[in-house]
Parts: sequence; C-alpha cells; structure tokens
Amino acid sequence: MITVRCFDSFAQAAFVRDAADALNRDSARPDPFSTFKYFEHFYRCDESHPAGRGLQLWLLAAFRGQQLIGYAALRRVTRRVLGIVNVPVLGFLVTRDSDRPHVVARAEDLRDVSSAFYAHLLARHREWSLLEFRQQDGSSLLRKPAAAVDLKGHLVSDWTSLENGTVQIRWTTLRDYFQALPAKFRRNLARQLQGLLGAGRVELLGSSNPLTTPALFELYLGIEQRSWKSQAQAHIARSPLRVGYFRGLLGADQPMRVSIQLLLFDGVPIAGLINGAFRDGLYALHMAYDDRFARFAPGSATMLMGVREAIESGASFFNLLSGSGYYKSRWLADITETRDVQIYRRGSWLYWRRWVGDLLRRLRPTAGPAAPARFNAARRAASAHLPRSAPLDAAELERIGSLVAQARDGQAQFLSASAFAAVLPLERAAPLTLALSRKPESKCHPGESATPCSTRGLDPGRWISAKGGSRRSPG
Repeated sequence: MITVRCFDSFAQAAFVRDAADALNRDSARPDPFSTFKYFEHFYRCDESHPAGRGLQLWLLAAFRGQQLIGYAALRRVTRRVLGIVNVPVLGFLVTRDSDRPHVVARAEDLRDVSSAFYAHLLARHREWSLLEFRQQDGSSLLRKPAAAVDLKGHLVSDWTSLENGTVQIRWTTLRDYFQALPAKFRRNLARQLQGLLGAGRVELLGSSNPLTTPALFELYLGIEQRSWKSQAQAHIARSPLRVGYFRGLLGADQPMRVSIQLLLFDGVPIAGLINGAFRDGLYALHMAYDDRFARFAPGSATMLMGVREAIESGASFFNLLSGSGYYKSRWLADITETRDVQIYRRGSWLYWRRWVGDLLRRLRPTAGPAAPARFNAARRAASAHLPRSAPLDAAELERIGSLVAQARDGQAQFLSASAFAAVLPLERAAPLTLALSRKPESKCHPGESATPCSTRGLDPGRWISAKGGSRRSPG
C-alpha cells in the first residue's frame, strides 16, 4: 500500500533528503534539477517568488511502509482572473532553467506513484482551481495517467510546449562529430570559424573549478551586456536574484559541477557557455555572445566546444534543454516534443474562462496551427533594436585583464590561438576570407600588463572584406 505525505517546508521533509537523492540516482530519469539541494536553491532564487514569498510548497512524498518510493516538488500560487478574483493554481516548483519536470521514482514504481499522487491531489481539489503540469513528454504518466485515475468532473486540456533537445554522445572525437553534421550546416560553420580565426587572436579559457569559475562568471556577465539577450531581457543580469541563482550553482556543494568556457578575441571575451555536469550527462545552462561578432557565429564556436567537453569528459549525452528544436536538431540533438497538461476543477473561475475560450474557438475556427518558426523570434526582434556598443575603455580592459589573469592563476584550462585552432575540426588549407580592422598590435596580454591590450584599438564594429572594401557588422 502506498501512502502520500505533503510537506509545506523543506525543514519538514529533511528526514527524507538523503533517501530522495538516492532515489533520484536510481530513478527512471535521474537529473540534477530533481535533487533536494537544487529544489532549495531554486526556491530561494525564484525571480517571481523570492525566498518563497507568494507561494506555498507542496512537496509530495510517496511511501511504501517506511520506504520512500517517489516524490515531486509542487507549489501553489494564486493567479488573478478577469482582474477581480485570485484563484489557486498548483504546478511544479521548478519552472525554468531545467529539463522536463517529472515525478521521481524507480521505473517499476513510476505508474503506482503517479497514480497515488493524482489520487492525493484530486482528494484535495477544493484547494486548487487548476493543476498545471508543464513540459510533459510522451512517456509522462501525468500527461497520460493510469486508468485508475478518475478525472471525471474536470476539464482536461493540453497545449504544445517547449521541446527538449539532447545530443546522444556516440562519437569518440570532435572531428567524428563534426563530420556527422548535415553537410550544408557543416560548410557554413567551417566558413564562419575560418573567418573568426582570420579576424584576430582567438583563444579559449575555461574551468569547472569552484575556485576559478567565479572570475569566469564575471567575465561572462560582461559578454551579456553586448548580447541580444540583454535587449530581450533574457540575460542573467536582468535581476539580482537571477545572478544569485547562477552564482549559487558554482558552489562545490551543488549537485552539478558547473563549468564555464569563454572565447577570447584579442584577450577580450566575446562568447561564453555555462554547462553543468551531473552523473553521466552534461547540461547546457546558458549561452551568450557579443553581437558585434555575430557574422562569425561565436556562439556556434562555443557550442562546438561544449560538445567537445561532453566527448572528452565521457558524458553519454549533452542536454541542450528547452526550445529552438529547429536549431538544436542541426547539432544532431534528438528532439522530444512536450505538452503542458492543464486540469481545471469544474465550476471554478478558471474552468469557466477555459470553457468560454474553447467555445469561441469552435465557433470561430482558425485556418489551423501556424508552421513553427525556423528562427529565434526574440533574438531577431532584439537584434533589430540593439544599440551599437561603445568601444571598451581602458578601465574596462584592465578589469577584464585582471579577471582573465585571476582565472589563469586558478589553473583554468587555457588554449592559445594555435592550440585552439588545432582542436577545431577544420581543413587547414581552407582560405581565410575575412579580417578585422585594427591598429598595430602590442605584445601585451591580459593579466601581463597594467593596461592590457590598450593599444589594440579593439573595434569589432568595423570589418574589412577580402576585396578591401569596408562595411559595418550587423546589430
């Protein structure tokens, strides 16, 4: 017999912490976003409900006798309807920056645990107006509950949600992976990489050492300021809580071992990738690049380095998380479609709003769902209004140089221009077609001079083509 308990604080559930993390490791789909340490960290740093304000924790735990056999972290919040009524909505605690939220249980117990959770929630239906289970894939027993779950008296609907993209690592070298990419995509990527290498000194700086990653993170935040994400409010620095969330992930006590890789152009970071390693998987948590270099696709270069990290670390998969499946499939990611499941309590305000909405849609049918966009609409809109970045001044270059030196002193991995070019899976004989206009180089290097690279005259806004004509970079 399965019994379900619901805890409204992590302190109440502290006695099952170790058992829960062990269960996650043995579960049907172990992941770092289902650990107690991550739940607590997300709870503290949630931008919408900082430190849990405005939400009630519903931490469900299923027991067989005294043994924990399943759990799920939910939250109850209120949502305003028609501007006049606050109604309670129940859904997953973790709502962003993660893989598909799910019930944690061993494969053989998953159906029974999911049914027990449904029975518990339906028995408490007066305490919520809407159950909302986001990003449920085809294997989810919340999306397709067992026959024993009786949803009569409720309105059930589901909607297309963000797809997951995961690269299953089946190559032993980066060159093997590169050769497996679609031919046109591979040629375009090679051309962009060659152009980047020909434009200036390109190096790689990265680390997963918790003593080193804080300095790399500060450099990453600098890249964001010159990225389209800052214009679209999709950047980390949009709020102190979000910055605190990522800083907290860098700690050695977190379930993921976070690594940060930065692409340096003439000593200045122009692209970065934040990954998290957990068990045999690698998770791409965030990426940003300087839009002044968009034509050279520095984001693609860092993505390639992410695949390299997955291969060389022995990971079995590289999880690119949610959305942009059209793009991630080009990187050979397997795309898993998901749906948002919504269960409305009959007679509630949200029920009637959904009922009226469905009726209007039946009376005024549309031509059908629009074809999915083959581009990032947020990026396109933001890039069109991205202000031209001012050249970095001496003080900023000095700060960058100090942080780069700090990271290198902390034993970060550093690939010089020649070493970085050597790890790229490119044909060495390919011509370099583009170059960057700049003043004569000094021999300084960030970290080796009080005013690093101040004589380089870094001006990524002006380009010179192979024919000698000049033009401005996009954005």
